[in-house]
Amino acid sequence: MDRDKSMEGVTMIFYWAINIGAFFSLATTYSARNVGYYLAFLAPGLMYLIVCVVMVIIGSKIDHLPPQGSILGNVCKVLSVCFRGNFIKRIRRKEFWDFAYPTNMQNRGETYYKTKKQKPITWVDQDVKNFHATFLQCGMFLYWVIFNLSDSGLGSALNAQAGAMTTKNVPNDLFSNFNPLVIIVLIPLLEKVIYPTFERLGIEVKSVHKISFGFFLGSMTSMTAALIQWRIYETSPCGYHATTCDDVSPISAWVEVSVYALAAAGECFCMTQAYELSYTRAPENSKSLVTALFLLTNSFSAAIEEAITGALVDPHLIWPFTALACIGFVSTVVFLIQYWNLDKVMAQEALDREHAKQEKLLREQQQGNELTDQLGVDSVSVSTNNYDNLGRRI
Repeated sequence: MDRDKSMEGVTMIFYWAINIGAFFSLATTYSARNVGYYLAFLAPGLMYLIVCVVMVIIGSKIDHLPPQGSILGNVCKVLSVCFRGNFIKRIRRKEFWDFAYPTNMQNRGETYYKTKKQKPITWVDQDVKNFHATFLQCGMFLYWVIFNLSDSGLGSALNAQAGAMTTKNVPNDLFSNFNPLVIIVLIPLLEKVIYPTFERLGIEVKSVHKISFGFFLGSMTSMTAALIQWRIYETSPCGYHATTCDDVSPISAWVEVSVYALAAAGECFCMTQAYELSYTRAPENSKSLVTALFLLTNSFSAAIEEAITGALVDPHLIWPFTALACIGFVSTVVFLIQYWNLDKVMAQEALDREHAKQEKLLREQQQGNELTDQLGVDSVSVSTNNYDNLGRRI
């Protein structure tokens, strides 16, 4: 079984399942409007209840791994050591992380993490190497901050855009439900048809290709939104003040579906790969940390959206979308160049992890043999002493 193919399939199924749940928000929209808000909240509550029942039923069939504890404490301790003294100079010399190696700390006479409180050093050199690799890998995730901005449509800007067109009593937030719908349809096509077809034709589709194509679709999402906004301004009775106009543009609001469809297609390529990379590239004890750092990009994107909300007003709504499209396209090209050899790097990382694992097993085996030998010597010494004592008593 190909482990990489298996991980790709698992992450795509995971993302597909997430969007099935997201699509059910369509039902809650109409429930709140036609029945009442109690049904809109009751429906997802019942869905969670079903999940609990399913987990109870299949719980005995799942392999339960013992908790390994959080590494966040050691990460904070290592970073606090790295930032001691003239850390800028160490960054320039590429010795930033080396400063926190326990062996180097002991060579400097630091036998404790905090000398005054005599707090012990709770990590080893390999832990620092893993943290270093983790943060290097997570630098890639900064590109997703830009994609998230395109994917979300700059917050409520797309809803306002739909409201400035002819909706014929269709709720503005209905169109956003086409994002999960496209994902639900497209992921099985990619998994069962498109990717296997490329494989049969001998065309290798690497992770960097998928991510870059997803970023490109994200930039086209913003460009499409900019073109739609331009057409709204051109056809609205109020011209370039269409958002606050009492009369709407004759353009059908259903054209907004194209924006959400492009964003959804981009997610199928770059978001699924991000989940896969955050798991496969992370060290064994850092997988949760890497995933958390990837999800942190959503917070950065939300903060940027909040910061530019004041600028999303008529008559300038075309330019935020246009700027985001240009930034997205440039970041796509830069990402493709920077990570062109990503698959080779990942293969080398896998070999290094396997080598480190073998070395760890070998060290543990040697320590076990030494302990066994020591116990054998102690047993012989005890037996000899007992024999001597017995001889004296006789």
